[in-house]
Amino acid sequence: MPARPSRNQDLVLGALRAAAGRALTAYEVLAQLGPAGIRGPQTVYRAPDALQQAGLIHRIESLNAFTLCVHDNATGHHGPDHQHDAGHRPAFAVCRGCSAVRELEDAALAAVLGVVADRTGFRVEDRVIELVGACPACAKPRG
Repeated sequence: MPARPSRNQDLVLGALRAAAGRALTAYEVLAQLGPAGIRGPQTVYRAPDALQQAGLIHRIESLNAFTLCVHDNATGHHGPDHQHDAGHRPAFAVCRGCSAVRELEDAALAAVLGVVADRTGFRVEDRVIELVGACPACAKPRG
């Protein structure tokens, strides 16, 4: 991705920043970008690819949605010189109820996965780990 995101990439990134802590589908992003003149889903589908390659967002497979990367930055706002960390492979806690997403950096989990790969001789090229369930707010009994 160029040093400066394109207008569409910047708009998509802004929508994901506004929804920090949640995952948004492409159509949810599109709905938010309507006032900015973005009407076609293809515009929204192209931008996440570049943003994901740059390490600015993550795809949440279980929701078919995207969320802001908060690695190394508690606010979730990466600067223009942000460099993608190839070793950054978080797991995610994903709430099916409200689409809340929590990025999990867990050294113990990474170590266990490394041991399993070593024992099996399997060469891991990528991994997607999503713990899918209910966040504390959605898990509270309603009554």
